[in-house]
Amino acid sequence: MIPAKILLFGEHILIKGAEALVIPFPTYGGVWKYAPDAADKQFHLYELADFLEKSDLWADFAVDKFREDLDRGLFFSSTIPTGYGLGSSGAVTAAVFEKYCVLPKSNESENLTMLKTVLAGIESYFHGTSSGIDPLICYLQKPLHLKSKSNIEPVSPSFLSRITLFLLDTKTKRSTQPLVQSFLRNWERDQQVLMQDLFPANKAAIKAYLNGDARAFKSQFSKISEIQFSFFKPMILPEFEPIWREGLKGNLYKFKLCGAGGGGFILGMTEDFAETQEALSSYKILKINN
Repeated sequence: MIPAKILLFGEHILIKGAEALVIPFPTYGGVWKYAPDAADKQFHLYELADFLEKSDLWADFAVDKFREDLDRGLFFSSTIPTGYGLGSSGAVTAAVFEKYCVLPKSNESENLTMLKTVLAGIESYFHGTSSGIDPLICYLQKPLHLKSKSNIEPVSPSFLSRITLFLLDTKTKRSTQPLVQSFLRNWERDQQVLMQDLFPANKAAIKAYLNGDARAFKSQFSKISEIQFSFFKPMILPEFEPIWREGLKGNLYKFKLCGAGGGGFILGMTEDFAETQEALSSYKILKINN
């Protein structure tokens, strides 16, 4: 199965050079299946095959075999919700690369930057442009620490004692591009405080997560929650502001953006998941870690 992904840290400020941390999320995912008699074939995959045949990517693809399999009823069966920032198109991209790229496996893992470039090229079929991060994490199925655009490392996070991360479902699809544009419009106005406060908190939260430092993680997560509530209001749906504010006032849970925000999921952190479930019983929440 090709899993979904979650951008834990680095949302929006990644564009301006901040570090980021991305993890696979196998609660959702996709697999190849065959349905020879299905009437609703995924015709966009035929178009993707045409795209790959014409593209000048650092890779060769078995396009004819891809088309033959599609004729036999191949389709990508996915539970990853679209419009949630969980990498729905990244998973398809990773699946196509894994199944039809003819490069040896050893070459695929030697250079993550080059691999990301190829995957970005494939995913550009869906979005016009792509960073390649989503399909990379879906393909590798390992947490990735993005230290810079050209410095990416697979990592093995330590256990965060007492801390539970969870997702709250807003039940609202969102479009990433308008949210990114909003962030960029406000960048000059907010740059100083974001550079002085959010960038260090983001970096420290990633470090604490990787080192298993629960106390530091909780502290930095709380800082990020406060800063985002003050400066990222366009990314927080109005109907969720009350519970975000309640989290800031109390000590039960804290929220931050999950990816671009504006819908999809909100990322939560708590030391008492059972009590948090009760407090947020009106919402659908999903546990990320044990």
